[in-house]
Amino acid sequence: MKDLLVNYMNSERRNILKKCTQCGLCIKKCPIIKNTELKNIDPENIQKEVIKFLQEGIPNEIVYNRGFSCMECFGCIDDCCPQRLNPMLINEMIKWDYRRHNLINCEYSDPKDKNSLHRIIASVQINHEDYDKLLTSSPSSKSDYVFFPGCNVYFQPEKLLSALDILDIIDKEWAFVSGLDFCCGESHIGAGAIEEADSISAELIDKLASYTPKAVIFWCPTCLCRFEKTLAPAMDIPFKMISFPEFLRENLDSLSFKKELNKTVTLHEACKSAFTGLDLNGTRDILKKLPGVSLVEMPRHGKNTSCCGSGAVTFFKDSFDIVRRERMDEAAETKADLLVNVCHYCHEVFTDKEQNYNYSVVNYISLIAEALGIEREDKLKKYKQLNDVYKILDYVKNYIEHSPFSKEKIIESLQTIIE
Repeated sequence: MKDLLVNYMNSERRNILKKCTQCGLCIKKCPIIKNTELKNIDPENIQKEVIKFLQEGIPNEIVYNRGFSCMECFGCIDDCCPQRLNPMLINEMIKWDYRRHNLINCEYSDPKDKNSLHRIIASVQINHEDYDKLLTSSPSSKSDYVFFPGCNVYFQPEKLLSALDILDIIDKEWAFVSGLDFCCGESHIGAGAIEEADSISAELIDKLASYTPKAVIFWCPTCLCRFEKTLAPAMDIPFKMISFPEFLRENLDSLSFKKELNKTVTLHEACKSAFTGLDLNGTRDILKKLPGVSLVEMPRHGKNTSCCGSGAVTFFKDSFDIVRRERMDEAAETKADLLVNVCHYCHEVFTDKEQNYNYSVVNYISLIAEALGIEREDKLKKYKQLNDVYKILDYVKNYIEHSPFSKEKIIESLQTIIE
């Protein structure tokens, strides 16, 4: 399976250079452009510079802004281009070229690193038995389902533990693959490290296939969309893929809810899953079945939903802040008690600004767990609210004792998440 993703990207580059008419429609439809320095430049001229860069490799500010401001919301990949090209892939090619020609130092966090931030932060939120559980993949043997969580949810490990508890309640044959020992390649692709993504995504596919499952259940909306829209066109995927919300919706009869929640909620769905149609209503349908929950929709929902700002946060923080604020303001207008999110990353970025609003931010899995009577504390949210490393250290002192990481490394990592 070597170089399949690289070969696909190179093939698509030739296709783009051949078919792109430089109409600029993908620029006009991109929701982040209005929040960047590109907002006053004709879309046709922007795309002209992009195509010139892909041909000649000569960088300029227009091309950089276009590629690196991308939120990677997947909203442009299916129905945007009249030539049926993938504009998000073009942005990723820009990043790839910038990286491999040493035009920029695109750092990324590798979850497979034994000292990754994911592992350190997880270790000071849960006991060592649960920590080991989340890092241990099931032995490879035939299973009807394989649950793959992806990497970033490890910053919020209680959500992953709740998901595993719910899988046990549903009681189907399933296996678990660690999202830190295996990776879909999202972090690498987002930083333009296509060669690295090629090998690790192929490794994950082989691991998942080793269980010969009926389906792989993806916790992470980005992993699911990455598989369906980037990896599947490049590699053979020998299994069906389904989101965790859709799996839950199919098995709701197995869950006995014990608590009336008595909350009005509004839903920020995972934009990627909605835009691509891979999971448009899974979480929405679950919320409607939770006891005492009343759902009020924001104006932008379903296929017309909004991104939280997502991928723009690394290189275009100011643009990201605008998108996030607009979405959180929109949620406030519903007068809901809770802003419910699906994606753990959306949860993290909304939590950062929760104190500015008259609602609480909660992930859907936490709401389900509460209704089942198996809820866990959202410790990452707690740490962000404490907003002081030494207050957090006092709060997590029992976890530090069993963490495999030094106190110095933990302090450094905690400082990162509250900045």
